[in-house]
Amino acid sequence: MNHTDREYLIGLNLIPQLTPKRIQKLFGRFETFGGIWNAPASAFANLFGSRVLGEAIASARSEAVVDEEIAKAEDKAVHIVTLVDEEYPAVLREIDDPPIVLYVRGEQSIDSARSIAIVGTRRGTRYGKMVAARFASQLAMKGFIIVSGLAAGIDAAAHQGTLDVGGFTVAVMGCGIDYPYPKRNQPIYERIVETGVVMSEYPMGSRPAKWTFPQRNRILAGLSRGVIVIQAPERSGALITARCALEQGRDVFAVPGNINSLTSAGSNRLIKQGAKLVDSVDDIFEEYPDLQLAREDASAEDTEPKLGETEATVYELIGLEPVHMDDIIARADLSPTEASHILLLLQLENLIEETEGGRYIGKL
Repeated sequence: MNHTDREYLIGLNLIPQLTPKRIQKLFGRFETFGGIWNAPASAFANLFGSRVLGEAIASARSEAVVDEEIAKAEDKAVHIVTLVDEEYPAVLREIDDPPIVLYVRGEQSIDSARSIAIVGTRRGTRYGKMVAARFASQLAMKGFIIVSGLAAGIDAAAHQGTLDVGGFTVAVMGCGIDYPYPKRNQPIYERIVETGVVMSEYPMGSRPAKWTFPQRNRILAGLSRGVIVIQAPERSGALITARCALEQGRDVFAVPGNINSLTSAGSNRLIKQGAKLVDSVDDIFEEYPDLQLAREDASAEDTEPKLGETEATVYELIGLEPVHMDDIIARADLSPTEASHILLLLQLENLIEETEGGRYIGKL
């Protein structure tokens, strides 16, 4: 194949045996991308210590497959960005094993100085997802770019919270960019394509696998200035992202959770190990004083709910943990009728919602 470096990189990325670590090893051995592409199987076998692997890599090279991949991407309005392209995120070049190819839909320019990742378990509780959405929306309104993995649970809540306030969010997928996963997140995927960016290092049509998500987590961390972990059990992809962030010199934050909850065991351990505890976005702002990105005060004030004194008092009593109506009546010194009226008003303003057993919980 006598093509450009860009096409060589696309071709190498299509070879399943070439993991990011192996590609970096190849880069250290060969002087050019064309040299890698045209190398004999014996060269791969000697480098990786396996004749079978060397032959598998050599036999997987195909000019026709490269051309087909480029055509597939063009057909689905996917932009392919390689390590040699100017639009490749500069911050990703700094990590040890950067993706050699990125498939991108949506806005291609990402200001990494304003990017922060929010990650957590797919099995996030109602509380965890509300915290993720709240952090994401409040950070987005201050000009931060929210990076996450488009997974169910915490990731989806972070993307949704950003979109709901008109913010910019980046989704780094653990499968092909033309294979939205999980399916229930496809509406979020489509909205991100319109206003933000979706990206993946995996070839077109790639199905998700157990190894693809941990591998892509280095990109989540690499694109971001810091990583916020919300609800991660002891064995969690979010903890892999946190580890990648530390290895890459990024900041790691963790939201504390219930000490009796397995869902928060990993994130709580991160705090014990030195991650910064954050319980509000103010903790994040304090870390980045150079980012004076707040919207005009007048604009922010326009978004504040217009509540009377009593309504505001009740609203302040209702947080992210369910509060029973009887407790609200007692603490606000209201009659049942007054409390019912105010709670209905707050629900109509979309500030709270009623849960089971006569309890209420705050919303964004």
